[in-house]
Amino acid sequence: MVHAECPHCRGAVALHEGRPQITAGAVAVWHRACWDRRERPIVVATQAVVVGPRPVPVAASRRTLRRLSTVFAGAALVAIVIARWAWFQLPPAPASLANVDFAVAETVDLPSRGTANEIVPPRPLRVETQLEATWEIPTVDGVALDDAYPSLINWTHPVTASPELMPTQVSRLFGAPRAGIDVPRPECGEGHCGIDLDGPRGQPIVAVAAGKAVRVERHENGLDHRSGKYVRIEHDDGTLTAYMHLDDVADDLEVGDRVRAGQYIGTLGATAVYSAPPHLHFSLEIPNHRGSHGDTSDTHFVNPAPFLVRSSILAAPDRRRAIKPEN
Repeated sequence: MVHAECPHCRGAVALHEGRPQITAGAVAVWHRACWDRRERPIVVATQAVVVGPRPVPVAASRRTLRRLSTVFAGAALVAIVIARWAWFQLPPAPASLANVDFAVAETVDLPSRGTANEIVPPRPLRVETQLEATWEIPTVDGVALDDAYPSLINWTHPVTASPELMPTQVSRLFGAPRAGIDVPRPECGEGHCGIDLDGPRGQPIVAVAAGKAVRVERHENGLDHRSGKYVRIEHDDGTLTAYMHLDDVADDLEVGDRVRAGQYIGTLGATAVYSAPPHLHFSLEIPNHRGSHGDTSDTHFVNPAPFLVRSSILAAPDRRRAIKPEN
């Protein structure tokens, strides 16, 4: 196929498709489209053409900025109105707690909001709460024991600066098997009738509640060769607590003296302890007959664990002297 060059666009054109033009004895073949616009000059690009938005006149851009500013200002005003409306629909915020002094064991319930289908995660138990759940307060005839005997409430832990409220070793707990007991007690499972509390030898021992000393034993092994030096205290409602295996008994403490909760009565030791490390054997007794008082044996032992785990540990004992009875 024979081609010619279009005189307008300089492109190739087929002879049978072109528009012939005869000038000065020469024949030129045009593209038909080029022949139709032969009066328009051809512009040949000499550099890359950048495609983009056309420049906006300065006056137009300023008008656009003013319009956008007006729109944004209106939207901000609407947002402020909505926010203030929502604020007044909310309940008042809780009062600041910054200057409120709470007790150590007190908890604060703050108001919370949630949807009807919201699942509130359970409150994590504290260590003390877990112990309390493990050692529930016993009941007698449907009455909690500490309701019947108020001296069992808010004990002071007998071992000052103790690292534990309760031991975890089973052999130290109430009811643990004990060999060689002369008169086994059924309420103790015919075993251990107290709890062995650990601590360094010489650690101060204190009374768990206010009361009166009804027995002060200073013999090295005790009269039974098992208790060692010990103190027995009768509390105001007739309950009795005993503190055994003491190395020392407070010098001024005598039978009949009145002691306070947390008052120093002796030191943790190992008197009459033959095969175990130094410890405090601590026991709790309840009178068999309500209203009975004194250094009596008409009692039964009760596991002191539920009251120990709810007690408070003192960093140091009360060193004041015991109150002497009036003559």
